[in-house]
Amino acid sequence: MKETEEKDQRSEKVRALLGEVPATLQWLGIAVVVIIVVAIVAAVTLLPYPYSDGESILRHFTG
Repeated sequence: MKETEEKDQRSEKVRALLGEVPATLQWLGIAVVVIIVVAIVAAVTLLPYPYSDGESILRHFTG
């Protein structure tokens, strides 16, 4: 009976651990998404459009 109780306690601890997303992991995910979005915005505003006279991609599409 003692062995069964230990398994139940471990199972509860494991379930509690797996049920929560660590805060560090959440912040890391948010930071990665923000960095990707900033990189895309920077690329659109700074890189020249290849089929134009050196204007940026944003300038090319907005007129």
